Amino acid sequence: MIACPQWDNRKIYLSLEDATVEQDLATLGSAIEHLRQEVKPLKAALNQLAEIVDSERKQLVVLARKVSLQKLDAQVLLSTLSTYVNCMLSVDASHERAKNIRSRLSKASAALEQATTSLDIFLKRIDDRDIEQFFHSADNGADKSDDAKLQALRFSIEHGRKMREHLLDVGEETLIAGLSVDGLHAWGKLYNDIAGRLTCDVTGETLGYAETANLLGQGDREKRQHAWQAINTAWEQQEESVAAILNAINGWRLEANSARSIKKPLHYLDVSCHQSHISRTTLDTLMDASYQQRSIGQRALKSMAKVMQVDQLGPWDILACAPMQPSPLLEQEPAKNYSFDEAIEIIAKAFSALTPAMGEFASMMYEKGWIDAEPTPNRAPGAYCTGFARVREPRVFMTYDGSIGSVITLAHELGHAYHNWVMRDMPLAKARYPMTLAETASIFAETLVRDYLFEHSSSDAERLQIAWEEASSAAVMLCNIPARFEFEKRLVETRKDNNLSPTELKQLMNDAWAYWYEDSLSEYDNMYWASKLHFSISGLGFYNYPYLFGYLFSLGIYAQKEKYGADFNTLYTHILRDTGSMTAEDLILKHLNQRIDQPGFWLGSLRSVEASVARFENLVTG
Repeated sequence: MIACPQWDNRKIYLSLEDATVEQDLATLGSAIEHLRQEVKPLKAALNQLAEIVDSERKQLVVLARKVSLQKLDAQVLLSTLSTYVNCMLSVDASHERAKNIRSRLSKASAALEQATTSLDIFLKRIDDRDIEQFFHSADNGADKSDDAKLQALRFSIEHGRKMREHLLDVGEETLIAGLSVDGLHAWGKLYNDIAGRLTCDVTGETLGYAETANLLGQGDREKRQHAWQAINTAWEQQEESVAAILNAINGWRLEANSARSIKKPLHYLDVSCHQSHISRTTLDTLMDASYQQRSIGQRALKSMAKVMQVDQLGPWDILACAPMQPSPLLEQEPAKNYSFDEAIEIIAKAFSALTPAMGEFASMMYEKGWIDAEPTPNRAPGAYCTGFARVREPRVFMTYDGSIGSVITLAHELGHAYHNWVMRDMPLAKARYPMTLAETASIFAETLVRDYLFEHSSSDAERLQIAWEEASSAAVMLCNIPARFEFEKRLVETRKDNNLSPTELKQLMNDAWAYWYEDSLSEYDNMYWASKLHFSISGLGFYNYPYLFGYLFSLGIYAQKEKYGADFNTLYTHILRDTGSMTAEDLILKHLNQRIDQPGFWLGSLRSVEASVARFENLVTG
């Protein structure tokens, strides 16, 4: 087993038994109750805003300022506690005290949302003159730092005001927030608990789900197929439960959207695009351009099959590293394994090619114990980056196995972490960015590492491994991610009329894969709706197309390196720092003077992908 780091989070809490945890939970509860009392005048005024005289309305705006500052403090405490508990559960999904505190925090989160619903509605309904007063105190004796804190909320508040036609009254909004704890979000927690306990029988050996899923990235094809079959067999035993989860989550969202459609219809993709800070036009343009160029991803899969010496890849092959056995197409040595130390060194050097500060950051993450990559029992699947709001420190979670794919995954998550790091001096409100823009930094980091590895490879065998990773990413982004999007659209549309059975979900998934993969695979993964946790995330729908968006968006930015030369890192940093304060359309228009609601930008990025796939094809064919 490869030696890997584990988190050192003692700076936050010594453990879950630390007395400070209960103290902070109590402080959070008191803060929420205080907010509940403070907002009562705002709640009382909501149904008569038009009749309230100017002097009283100004007093209400002053109150809204005060409550907003208190809410910010409560959010920092809630976020810090939640991150710590989620870190514990990622390492051990069976941790009973962590699960207990997670449940308490879930209720606290809903209580905070309920307590401040009146504030949120007030800020959406007041007129433009009053909202300007909210951002700028008229009191010359006021603490000007408060103005700065509230100014940091400007984009999120103004972006939220765009959806005010879909607001319900305060009682209904509060009720929805309260019911979601044991309704909507309980279903998401149920999925996580099932996944954390799931075991798979891989040729007689019992493995946890995360450990089994890791085998899908290995070079041994037979082992991958056994792992894939074991995963699907395990999920088939849970298919009724997962079907119930998907039906409940999507049924809840549809009912909520229906309730919000009284003044104007609210489409489920409108909700997603608003959360992603993009327009429906941009989303449609992205997906249309990608569908027209889906053959790029399919070509990658077909060339990967040639290297594997098979007619077609199976679904167990799509995440594989370059095969371990020699190929007659190319003198190929066994796939290299990288120690964790080697992985960090490679990533730091690759990041330093952009700026030494980025390379030093990667090394610092390792040295400070801000990465957890050690395989553990009951470990959660997947990889992610998170952060502690109170101290503005990022953390990375993954399960490292020594493959080049693991090196790239680590680079991906460190890219997220660097994004957070360059914003650490900014107010938290300006450092909250949508998933579409979050993926920009991570995929940018991947690209830096792939380019570095390719440039420093000493043989065609090494170059093939790097080109394989590029081709694999192209196939995932241009076939798998869109297939997820297609499935979720069809799921939501069908759920409007009835609950879906496991059999129907399998058919929807099969059809979605056929639509994007066509003949590039030997078969489709019709249990993917169960095994892919993204579909069961309760807090965010369509956790799929933002990956494609970030992939192509990042490549579009990366393509500017030569044009901007020595100024490129400054440009890139400014783009990252603006991701929490602008829509994606405005961001790229400001910094690159390009339009992402038109196909030109996306087609330019797709040409970059096609070039990397062509490079792989040339290596395969000689």
